[in-house]
Amino acid sequence: MVPWWTAMYDLCALGSIWYHGGQLCMTFVHLIYVQIEILPMMRVYESVLLFLLFPTTVLPFIWQQSSSSNKISRTQKEVAEALKMLTVQQTKQELFENQQRAQTEAYILKNFPWIVKNNSLGNYFTSGRTHNSADVLHDGKDYTNSAIVFLHQSQSGGSAISDCLETIAKKKALPKSEFMSGSKRVKWDKMDEKARALGDKFKIHSGDSAFGLCDQLRGKCSYFTVVRNPMEHALSTYQHCKTSLGDERCSVINANKVTLREWILHQGSTVFQKLLFRSDICDKRNSHLITYNNTTPGSKLKIKNENLPCWYKQKLHQQQLTKTDRQHLINYITDNLDEYFAAIGLYDELENSAHIFEHVFQLPFSRVCKNLKNTRNDELSVGNNRANNNNKPRDDLYENDPANFQYDSEVLDALEPDYQIYWKAQQIFKQQKQRLFNKIE
Repeated sequence: MVPWWTAMYDLCALGSIWYHGGQLCMTFVHLIYVQIEILPMMRVYESVLLFLLFPTTVLPFIWQQSSSSNKISRTQKEVAEALKMLTVQQTKQELFENQQRAQTEAYILKNFPWIVKNNSLGNYFTSGRTHNSADVLHDGKDYTNSAIVFLHQSQSGGSAISDCLETIAKKKALPKSEFMSGSKRVKWDKMDEKARALGDKFKIHSGDSAFGLCDQLRGKCSYFTVVRNPMEHALSTYQHCKTSLGDERCSVINANKVTLREWILHQGSTVFQKLLFRSDICDKRNSHLITYNNTTPGSKLKIKNENLPCWYKQKLHQQQLTKTDRQHLINYITDNLDEYFAAIGLYDELENSAHIFEHVFQLPFSRVCKNLKNTRNDELSVGNNRANNNNKPRDDLYENDPANFQYDSEVLDALEPDYQIYWKAQQIFKQQKQRLFNKIE
């Protein structure tokens, strides 16, 4: 069979009888051969005949198509090369992140093994460890049957959720343990096997020293919590402690006698402290584990109370961390936050948080707890955050205005761990909402 381009050259030669365009026609056939993607095979003969009849019209069109094709081809090649470079860079970034994660995990296992949790269900919606199915919303028997542990965060909706759990426990006749304070947790962790078997019968646990409790239980166990913007939380506890001096969180120094800045430095990152909780630090027999200088960092006041509360002992112990220690701990916690908590709520969205908790644990949070509303009673103005205005020098006006703290290195350093945790919690919460309510914001 004669190749099509040979036949076309013969046709061009025939065309030279009609006019002196035989050579130009052959050039035209060569263009068609090169740009076969533009002019399909079935159109080749037709195109040559069109050229023979209308050479001045067809030839410019072919040149234009050839030029456009070359441009498209170059663009496609450039896009392909760019995608290849991006893929290589992404692979390198993933490799680097995996190496960093492996280094962090090795460092944690060596130096802080107690923060590795082995008996808790990961996040119901996002954790790869617990759900491989795409339809996770209908696979929650482990969560429904597990013991649940609420990590109470003061001034973050914690009291509302704890009260709600009390109501649910009574309505559903579910056994609930006492509020897990630092002193109660010390006793719990010292229980013998017989007492621990009784502890396994409780369905619900709640407290500000409750994190890590799942590792003391022998059945399936789930943590959940509610977190809040760290600066808003600091403001709220500052105002709260001015009138609630008997609260353990308020007992170390008098909030009425320090500035907001001093209070933030005194309190530090409270969520971070609770996730690093060690009950042995609170045992009076282990006082050698902490360094106590009888003064609050950043405060002008001496601390008179020698009988320090558990939370403050935890903070003092954590102040001994090196920068490397702290960064590895922050990285590990944020990397594993969705493995720690079966569900995470946000103070700004308590109602949606209740719906999430209800779905995960199949308990009537949204139906029973009618007081889970988003409330913001904290004022951010200078006047409302100024402690003992008449008795303080003018320099303290600066130290009571949170707007001045955005560039304050000491304040930022004190709150950095909680900010890192809060930002990761926001990401997880957004994913939870999208999966539960089937919508993207």
